[in-house]
Amino acid sequence: MPAGEKEKALSVTEFTNSVKETLEQSLGKVWVKGEISNHSSPSSGHIYFTLKDETNQVKVAFFRGASRKNSDDLKDGKEVIVYGRVSIYGKRSEYQLIAEEVEVLGTGDLLVEFEKLKKKLADLGLFDVSKKRKIPEFPEKIGIITSPTGAVIRDIINIIGRRYNAVELLVYPVMVQGDQAAGQVIGGLRYFNSGDCGVDVIILARGGGSIEDLWAFNDENLAYAIRESKIPVISAIGHEVDFTIADFAADLRAPTPSAAAELVVPDAGELLAGLKTASGRLVSGLTGMVKGYEDRLNRAAKSYGFKKPFDLFHEYVQRLDDFSADMAKNISGVVDSKGDAAKNLAEKLGLLNPLNILKKGYSVVYDDKGGIIKDAGRVKAGENISVRLYKGKIEAEVK
Repeated sequence: MPAGEKEKALSVTEFTNSVKETLEQSLGKVWVKGEISNHSSPSSGHIYFTLKDETNQVKVAFFRGASRKNSDDLKDGKEVIVYGRVSIYGKRSEYQLIAEEVEVLGTGDLLVEFEKLKKKLADLGLFDVSKKRKIPEFPEKIGIITSPTGAVIRDIINIIGRRYNAVELLVYPVMVQGDQAAGQVIGGLRYFNSGDCGVDVIILARGGGSIEDLWAFNDENLAYAIRESKIPVISAIGHEVDFTIADFAADLRAPTPSAAAELVVPDAGELLAGLKTASGRLVSGLTGMVKGYEDRLNRAAKSYGFKKPFDLFHEYVQRLDDFSADMAKNISGVVDSKGDAAKNLAEKLGLLNPLNILKKGYSVVYDDKGGIIKDAGRVKAGENISVRLYKGKIEAEVK
């Protein structure tokens, strides 16, 4: 190549602008018919969507300054005719239609079919929140139903491996587009539910695409198979704006396959950081507790009882002696007091003792039966009597 031609090489921007100018001049303004998908309306007021048919698609930019009399009717699934010019969006180097006018024709057949099936299954209770199974926090084995090639499976494996590599991944390869795709996905669900695999959770994954590309996941039988699964199912179909029947039937919908990989396992780094924080708090708490007991022990060691234990012991011994002496003194006083009372009582009893009366010269006469004779008329001549004196007794016979 001559050196002069190299010097005339175009920059990427110059090349893109050249292609843009060529397209705009050669095609001019055109009418294009198709179905709206991936519709978005940012705060700027512009409208962006994809115009597609059975096999191809083109991006459309409908700026705020254009004719917008029916802009509220522009929704996914609407069939429209776009009038505008072909251009190139330089940042992504992709061609697009700059719409000047959009005429709504009707609603796409696929979207009508989708809404009809969605309502039918919802009325049957297939999407009830109460039927959703809980996704395990720490799965040991994960089943993945997806295409064995492409970016989806690589992204899932990489993300799970980076976040939590203590898990086993089992991939069930299927077609994710076409007439046979739904049946193969159902087969994957039944395989993982057969009991031979022991997976804790299942991920259905597919990359983004048009409603036609994702149509296999709008299959009615697939929805039933998801609900019949004994193992929790996470759907990760398409992009965040894409919804399928499988998303509504699944126990958890992830906006993308990469998001499913992040949702299905915890972050080992965060777990380790949490354990480290908890360990630090535990060590700090135990250290504080030990320090508290150490302070209490030091205060006890500095107290009077620990500094002079024998002095304290002798003090209590002395208190015990004093208490014993006081108690003995009290007991002696009580005994003396009771002794005087007993002596006075004995003297009183002595005054009443008949023997003391006999001491004065009196005597007591008893009959032969031991009864006291108080009346002489009660005895007869010849009866035996006894006389009790102060000292001794006299036996006698009445004359």
